[in-house]
Amino acid sequence: MLSQCEPDLGTGRERISEWLRGRAMALAIFCLSLILTVFVWHQADRHIEQRNQDRFGYRIEEVKYSIEERMLEYEQVLRDGVAFWNASNYVSRDEWRDYVKMTEIREYFPGIQAIGLSLVVPKEERDELTNNVRREGFPEYRIYPEGDRDNYTAIIYIEPFDQRNQLAFGYDMYSESVRREAMDRAARTGKPAISGKITLVQETGDDFQFGVLCYLPLYERGANVSDERSRKAALKGWVYAAFRMNDLMRGILGDVTNDIAYRIYDTGNDSEIELLYESCEAAGQPPRGKSVGFFQSHVMPMSGRDWEIDVTAKEGFFSATDDTIRPMVAISGLVIDVLLFLVVSSIGRQRSAAIKYAKQMTEDLHDSESRTRSILENATDAIVSVDSGGRVSVANDAANWMFSPLAASGGNAELVGVRFGDLIEDMSFAGVIEAGVRSRKNASDSEDGIAVRCRRDDGSLFPCRMSIGVVEGGDGYIVVARDETARFEFEKELAETNRQLVKASHKAGMAEVATGVLHDVGNSINGVSTSSNLIAAMLDDSAVPTLSRAIGVMNEHREDLPGFFAHHRQGKHLPEFLTQIESTLRSERERLIEENLHLGSHVGHINQIIRAQQDEACSSIIATREFASELMEQAALVNLGRHAEFDITLERDLDSTVTIETDRNKVLQILINFVANAQDAVREVNDRPRRVRLSTRVSGDQVEFSVVDNGPGIAPDVLPKLMEFGFTTKSDGHGFGLHSCDLTAKELQGELRIKNNESGHGACFTLALPLELDSEPGVTSAAVLQRDDDQNGDRGDQTFLPAPCVVSRED
Repeated sequence: MLSQCEPDLGTGRERISEWLRGRAMALAIFCLSLILTVFVWHQADRHIEQRNQDRFGYRIEEVKYSIEERMLEYEQVLRDGVAFWNASNYVSRDEWRDYVKMTEIREYFPGIQAIGLSLVVPKEERDELTNNVRREGFPEYRIYPEGDRDNYTAIIYIEPFDQRNQLAFGYDMYSESVRREAMDRAARTGKPAISGKITLVQETGDDFQFGVLCYLPLYERGANVSDERSRKAALKGWVYAAFRMNDLMRGILGDVTNDIAYRIYDTGNDSEIELLYESCEAAGQPPRGKSVGFFQSHVMPMSGRDWEIDVTAKEGFFSATDDTIRPMVAISGLVIDVLLFLVVSSIGRQRSAAIKYAKQMTEDLHDSESRTRSILENATDAIVSVDSGGRVSVANDAANWMFSPLAASGGNAELVGVRFGDLIEDMSFAGVIEAGVRSRKNASDSEDGIAVRCRRDDGSLFPCRMSIGVVEGGDGYIVVARDETARFEFEKELAETNRQLVKASHKAGMAEVATGVLHDVGNSINGVSTSSNLIAAMLDDSAVPTLSRAIGVMNEHREDLPGFFAHHRQGKHLPEFLTQIESTLRSERERLIEENLHLGSHVGHINQIIRAQQDEACSSIIATREFASELMEQAALVNLGRHAEFDITLERDLDSTVTIETDRNKVLQILINFVANAQDAVREVNDRPRRVRLSTRVSGDQVEFSVVDNGPGIAPDVLPKLMEFGFTTKSDGHGFGLHSCDLTAKELQGELRIKNNESGHGACFTLALPLELDSEPGVTSAAVLQRDDDQNGDRGDQTFLPAPCVVSRED
């Protein structure tokens, strides 16, 4: 009992051991991939944090740069004001207003509330200054705040002089300590000085804002201001600018701070009073992200004072993808880890199945190889495998009998190792391979492979058709060869039989046609002979000889014709005789005219019989696929040099993509005639350049070939007659050309169109042909044959109808 269970127990242990080996490797790879996922997640988090820190620092520098650059521009406005004042002996109020107006501070310097001029006024000159300003049209002007001081700094000019700025008109800024400190600093240094935080006297209850003032000292013109003492002595006043901080910051930064919030402080005091400006997003809120580093404080020197700017990032600063990248990395890593675990586990499970499947495939391969070998050995065609060096590596029995009949009959034929090129006459191995591969790409439905002459071991040559393919991987070739000797003999006999049949049928057809033609012509010739005999008989019986004798008698009596007619016996009867002769001759003439008409009718019938045979002989069409532009170019080439002495310009408007199925020779006959006629027509032009334009275009299901000249055109009465047989406008023409072209165009299932140009100069000849010939044309009932025109390049398949007709070109 125990011995029977041992094999099953061993098999179970092997399965468990194999399962554990597969799962252990999968678990180890899973743990390593988890560690890698944690590392990648940590690196992604650090990268996002560092990228945001870099962006935050750049944004702070951008804001600082914008504020500093704009304040420098505002200082320049003050310097321009000082220069304007120093350039004149006196600046009037109107001139100051014009100056400020020209600066357009509201548009180009947003944030400046006003630009003004404040002069130092000694106490003894206060009343005089006040009266002068009042006389300028400001009766309520006063210097305030009231008080007894040694010097006053009244605001004399302030622009724009709007309602808000009028509140500061006459204000003594030196009376307030913050303003006084900035004014003294500017006067002492000679440089722009900005004040601390103040409330502008222009402020009202609406839209209250803190403000600052920027002063630039104005000294006596030409005074020495090299040191502090001289500058104080030469001080005349200040040009200043008033700023409302909210308007100033909005004018400087605009909407560029939608991702950050910031506060601006005047340095030196930590109390709320020193807060100059805070963006609305930062008002009443602690800086966002300060604990993780997204808060920075920077000091900016600003015209003699320091401003501190505290910046924090807003929600909009952080990309929405930042909050998704971290979990996406973690989730993606876990998914990949699980998938990798499943894949490795699956590989472990499939390993044994793959080994089993490989064994089964090996058995199937051996079986397939046996079947293939059986097929090769029983094939009637020679099948040979040739290595890349050109030597035969495998050959079936049919190949041995085909190339080595002597050795095969002796039982020791073996082609293996033979150079394949030695089996072929007048071609190298490389040439055979190249031709064989090319034939596989261009093989037609009727034939495949290449035709070569091969050599047997007895030295004899035989025709052979080979099909060559490349072994997958490119390491050799498979050649299938068929002995064509028997087929060639059969085709030779078949061709001879066919030739005899064609010859016999041709003779029979010619005899039948000749018999019919001779019969019809013979009948007409009989009529011609009858009419000819009747005319000859009438001429023999004619009264002309009698008339000649009467004329002879009259000539004998020419000297006395009146006496002859009056007294002579013959003369008396001669007038009556002449009357009878005249009646006889008139009757003869009518009979001759009648017989002549009969004779012409017979000859015309013969002509119709002959023309019918000619038309029958000319009704064949050789249809080929042609480029329309190439046909027109060929027609132009044929007429190249025609009338070269007249300097005729050929213009082309050809669509090179259009192809047409038609008879090349017949189309060229028409187009050559068109081009020649156009060149003939423009010879008569003397007042403008001679031009002939050639064009091809598709119109519906037709191709239109047009030849347009700028000659004299065609007379309206001549236009309808141009294609009539025998009609011509040329002194040396025959009237056959356009008539023949019209017949040919109809034969090609097209039409000719002739019209005068709308410009009044020249005519347009158009040949309209279908893109495809009718598959069942009524022009001919001849059989349609197909062949590949290998000698004419890529002309494609041609449709042949027997006996092409060539019509000579006239006109």
